[in-house]
Amino acid sequence: MQIKVYVPKLIEIPSEYLPALAKRAADSLGDRSPEGSATRGHLVRQAVQDGLLRDFDQLIGEDGTVDLVCDPGTEIPLEFDNQTLSIAELLDTLQNKQNWSEMQAASEAA
Repeated sequence: MQIKVYVPKLIEIPSEYLPALAKRAADSLGDRSPEGSATRGHLVRQAVQDGLLRDFDQLIGEDGTVDLVCDPGTEIPLEFDNQTLSIAELLDTLQNKQNWSEMQAASEAA
């Protein structure tokens, strides 16, 4: 008998990679990106596909999909300011936050 198990493992994805990961995840979902809620799984699976998490390379199937779940039971939607975001909204939020951070850093340097 074969049973697939998922073992909890803590990973780190640098914040500066999140906008690019969200963009590629949104692109891979195509027209469905505004519909569903964004999850950690979207970002982590994209990071695995992009080669950022080499420990998980064995989870990439022959068809290029990643067999990985981030939350037990079901994937929990990501929230920003207590609001659930779609993957497209997450991308917009991350890009705007990065632009805001860049503007703050530039004004502090001046």
